[in-house]
Amino acid sequence: MNLVSMALQYLTPVLVGKLASSLGINSTIANTIVRAAVPVILGAILGKTAKPQGARDLFDVLAKQDTGLLGRLSSVLGGPQQKTIADQGSNVLGSMLGTSSLGSLVDAVSKYANVNTAATSGIVGMLAPIVLGTLSQQQKSANLDAGGVVKLLGDQKANISAAIPADLTRLLAGSGLLDAVTPKTTDVTATQAPPAKPFNGWPWAALVAAASLLWGSWFGGDPAPWAAVPAPPRLMAGSTDVSGEFDTALKSLHGLMSTIKDKASAEAAAPQLRLAQTRIDQLDNAAKQLPAESKRILAGYLASWLPVMTPIMTSLLANTSAGPVVKPMLDAMRTKLEALARG
Repeated sequence: MNLVSMALQYLTPVLVGKLASSLGINSTIANTIVRAAVPVILGAILGKTAKPQGARDLFDVLAKQDTGLLGRLSSVLGGPQQKTIADQGSNVLGSMLGTSSLGSLVDAVSKYANVNTAATSGIVGMLAPIVLGTLSQQQKSANLDAGGVVKLLGDQKANISAAIPADLTRLLAGSGLLDAVTPKTTDVTATQAPPAKPFNGWPWAALVAAASLLWGSWFGGDPAPWAAVPAPPRLMAGSTDVSGEFDTALKSLHGLMSTIKDKASAEAAAPQLRLAQTRIDQLDNAAKQLPAESKRILAGYLASWLPVMTPIMTSLLANTSAGPVVKPMLDAMRTKLEALARG
């Protein structure tokens, strides 16, 4: 289960387009805000549960959610009810997180998406009942008490963290909103690849994959699927950290693909797979703006991702029920990643 993907599945491209139109922005920007804000909201809610009475407050909020809204979004978005529901959502989030923290969330997402705060605030307010409604559905279906809801969220830390863009994480540093899902490090630059030396493509990818397997067998426990992938080198194209954004996008994509088991789950994931395909296309365009040396470094870095992404993509394509549904998106993304990894 991936709560981020479950919440995002309700926001199809058509609905995001209606939301964008109602706020006077283009659908690409609206999609960027949606995909960035949903995991941040979940991460902030998880952090709230660590405070005194936080779990009980969340449980009480979930009990009041109209989960039927999730099935009515097509009539709400772009309609006269949207502003009322968005304002109510902002009030609920402000009450849970604090108005100052909500303001920090909106400001950071606005800067990340390069859009005015009014548009971001309108989308975040609308996302609140969608995220909380998704949580409420899970709480009610499993008959969870307050402690069970906290455990449900806690089990989603990796999925939430992986879905938050690296640039947005930096913008939210010090806000406290992501303390529950963002690991604290003492020296971030120490783990980054030297900017002057590119990774050596496929041979390096094979070595880091083998190292991951050895680590798992020697020290026990299952490492994250991308545990052997090096930290992304900082490669800037304008204001975009291309490799950092690829890192975020690929972790999120892997998490989404891991939820696909059959035709039904493939169809549920299809809208988000299309959004992932769009995001990779956007990052491919950004990569074209990099200088030659940075492109070589990016190629080596992405080559280290191929041993992680190729097996799960191949497995899904071989799935007789899910494969036909996901094939167009997976084929396009795999072709693009392989081309970028070749440099």
